[in-house]
Amino acid sequence: MSMIGYYLRADENTVSQVRDGGANDLLFGDEAGEKLISIDKTWHAIHYILTGCAWDIPDGNISGQLVLGGEPVNDEDMGYGPARLIPAETVKSLNEALAVWDEPRFRENFHIQDMTDNEIYPIMSGEDEADFFEYVWEYFDELKKFVKEAAENEESIITFLA
Repeated sequence: MSMIGYYLRADENTVSQVRDGGANDLLFGDEAGEKLISIDKTWHAIHYILTGCAWDIPDGNISGQLVLGGEPVNDEDMGYGPARLIPAETVKSLNEALAVWDEPRFRENFHIQDMTDNEIYPIMSGEDEADFFEYVWEYFDELKKFVKEAAENEESIITFLA
């Protein structure tokens, strides 16, 4: 079974609907449309590249909020736990922090052997470094644009693994 990372740009009404339950139907229904994106299996590698940590969010590292941050929205299990809310104020700060992450900086922090040693999902021993970098970078770049749009629209982000 795959662990796919999802992100939804959410206004206050959408956040309230998810809090009230039925997140699965709302998040995967037609209503989500272009406000819902998938970063496929890259979520753990992105977190590791941004933080240098497998599961922790280092103090003062706002970028760590992107993947493993936020607070549970409700108790509904989305596949690998509940959906998590990154509030609009945090989204703005996150957008500013992510703006400095261009491809060279991302590549500088991309260490496939460290990721393999730390069992970062979905890396497997013998993974082609160039191919895996491109795979992760493409989704990260899309996610940066997504966060920027959410910040510009003063939206929160709901994230979950399914």
